[in-house]
This record gives sequence, structure tokens and C-alpha cells, in this order.
Amino acid sequence: MKTMVLLKYNTPLQVQERDVPRPDAGEILLKVRACGICQTDLKIIRGVIPPPIVTLPHVLGHEVVGEIAAVGKNVSGVREGDVGVVYSYVTCRNCARCLTGRENLCAHLERIGFEREGGFTEYLKIPAHNFCAFNKNLAVERMAILADAIGTPYHAITGLAKIRPGQNVLIVGAGGLGIHAVQIAKLCGAGVTVVDLDPKARDLARSYGADVTLDPTDAAEAISDQTRGQGMDAVIEIVGYPETLEWSLPALKSGGRLILVGYAPEHPFALNTMMMHYNEYEIIGCRFVTKAELLELIRLVEGHKIEPVVTRTFPFEQVNTALQTLKSGNSLGRIVLVLP
Repeated sequence: MKTMVLLKYNTPLQVQERDVPRPDAGEILLKVRACGICQTDLKIIRGVIPPPIVTLPHVLGHEVVGEIAAVGKNVSGVREGDVGVVYSYVTCRNCARCLTGRENLCAHLERIGFEREGGFTEYLKIPAHNFCAFNKNLAVERMAILADAIGTPYHAITGLAKIRPGQNVLIVGAGGLGIHAVQIAKLCGAGVTVVDLDPKARDLARSYGADVTLDPTDAAEAISDQTRGQGMDAVIEIVGYPETLEWSLPALKSGGRLILVGYAPEHPFALNTMMMHYNEYEIIGCRFVTKAELLELIRLVEGHKIEPVVTRTFPFEQVNTALQTLKSGNSLGRIVLVLP
């Protein structure tokens, strides 16, 4: 089988021929059908996510859809030919966090595409527990982005911000995650304001239901005017840079919640503790999605309540071109690799 491998940081991925793996007990073997790419993959390639999380040589890819090619011993409930999304967090399912519904914070967590090899390959074996089946009539390239590009903002908005009808939500960044955050917030009944540098991204956000779209240069004043000086109930920060946090955090109303989805480890942010003190702001980190939430999302997409936004696809062998396209910023929505 062909596998795309990162051998050295800041270099193109190299194709390697490998043996097709065999599933052990409790595992399944997937024929990878599609795999999304995102900014985190670019961070890995740059070496921003170093050992022990990622070690070289490494196979990227954490947004995977596959068809079951083989089933290991002691596996039930699935069969060859089933198609599904990979829940990429491999957890112990027995620690205190797993047992209280916070498996995304498992004490013994390993992630496909990070600590484990990912989906930039023709065949991938995974624990059967991590396979989430969906209706075969759905397009695999659209379903590939479910766990991260849609799952992460779903967790942020419904699980952490706990958005209710009538509240106002600010979404900072209308890229691959932000465009789905718009749909999820609208589904919750919120008024949605989106800020992005790119006018095309703002147009796309409006087409998916954003009520107000703003350029960051005048966002702070416009949000104050829009909310009559009260501020937003929640801010979903998908950019995570100091340049946006400087105005997105004060855009909250007193007692509001900032959900940090995006992160920039090279660019730390200095927190104004007096502002935090007087406003009782809550700042909450958002890490991925739980499997239960992912299963909810599959039903929502099957019911046409949420539309996965994939604006470009590339053949598997053009992975380096796809990564360069993402890096250049010349693509809206999400980019997905498609395997024959």
C-alpha cells in the first residue's frame, strides 16, 4: 500500500510502499476513502508539535473516513463494507475523565495522526470502538471532516459555551471550523456575528446564516454598537492569536464565556487580570469532540441539519499540493484528500 510520510520537518511528504496491516483482536482494518487536512497538519510539518506527541517518521491525517476491509477477533456490531468516520481519540475508557464523559481529556490518550499514525495512507487499522458508521449514500469527502472541522465547534458551542436561543455569539475566523460554527450556533437559535479578514470568507459565512459579518479592523467598535455596549454572550475564538484576542475577549458581556478553539503556541497572549476580575469572564479551552457528540453530529448531517463545507478535493497522490494550497490561504472551507 502507498503511505505518505513526513521524514523531516519543513519538507514535502514522501511516498512509501508498506505492507497492508492486519487487524488484531478488537481492531478493524479500514480502506481509507477520504482524509481531511487542516492547519494542525501544517503545525506538525513545521515541528511545532514535537516529541513525544509526534515523532518522525510520521504519517499525518486525523480526519478519516474509511470502509471496513477486515474485522479482527472479538469485534461485533460492524462488518466488512460498512463506511464510517474515525473518532481519532483512542482512549482508555476507564480513567476518571473517560468515566465522567470527558474522554477527550483521557489520562492515557493517543490520537490518530499524532501519537499514532494517521490517515494519509491507503489502509489504516484502528480500534473497532473508534469507528462511527454513517449512511453509505453520503459523500465520503464531506463526511471526512466531521470529527474535527465540525465536531470541535460543536463541542465548543453546545458543550462548553452552552448556547441558548436568543443569545449572541461572536465567531472569530470563518475558515474550515468557523463556517461550521456558524451553522451550529444558528441551529442553537443564536444571533451570529462573524469576523474574518477575507471578504470571501465573510460572504461564505453569510451564505450559511451569519447575521452580521465584520472586518477585524473595525470589529470592536461595531460589536459595541451592535450590542448597545453590552457585549456578546459567548466568543468562539478559532484564530487564537494575540492580535484577535486583544479585542475578542473584551467583546464579551460581563459573565460571558470565551471558548478557545484555535491556538498559536509560538504567540502567547498576556491576560488583563483586572478586566477578568471585574467582568468575571470565563475562558475555556476546547479540545476536539467526544464520541457521543460525534454520533449526534452524524445524525444531524444525515438529517440535513448541518452541511459539511468542503470546497476543494485533491487526489491522494497530490497531498503536497493540497497542503501547499492550505498554507497559501487560497481556499475557503475545508480541503479533503480523496482515495480511489
